[in-house]
Amino acid sequence: MEFSNEEDHEQLGCLLEKLHQAGYGPGGNMTIVYVAKGAQHVGYIQTQNVYADKRQGAPGINMRNDGSVFGEDTPLSALFRENHHEELRQVIGEWRPYLLGDDASVDALAMTRFEFDKKRIYSNRVYYDLLDLEGTGALKVSLSQLSNYLASHTNLSSSYATLYRQLKKYRQERP
Repeated sequence: MEFSNEEDHEQLGCLLEKLHQAGYGPGGNMTIVYVAKGAQHVGYIQTQNVYADKRQGAPGINMRNDGSVFGEDTPLSALFRENHHEELRQVIGEWRPYLLGDDASVDALAMTRFEFDKKRIYSNRVYYDLLDLEGTGALKVSLSQLSNYLASHTNLSSSYATLYRQLKKYRQERP
């Protein structure tokens, strides 16, 4: 397909944004090559990583190398299919007694931050609760994206890699 004007370029940009919003991004099975008119041919790109997060000056955005983007105000429910929101509401309700500074007036599905009292609840309980939901098909993002979210919206661990390893480990142990 050849793009001949600025409008075509804008349509391509819209298409790429829709693909990103639909969950297609780095790590997926889709490859799009766009070469502008007059560009030099590149036969092979070995690796190209683009990282941006709040430490690099993008306020309120957490973007990891798997392409997931979560704002500070993204609720946990945004990661789950709507037909499983009542199950998620119940799980969050079970966590609420163990949350520090929990505002009971905030709907469970609107909660964006989870500060657990780690003296009263073990992290693996939270992992198992989330993986039980994942096992029913409730999760609409990858385990990697869930790990990214948990790293930036909970005090379970600030390390994406640690969270991801733990979730994978507990998923394998689940009967």
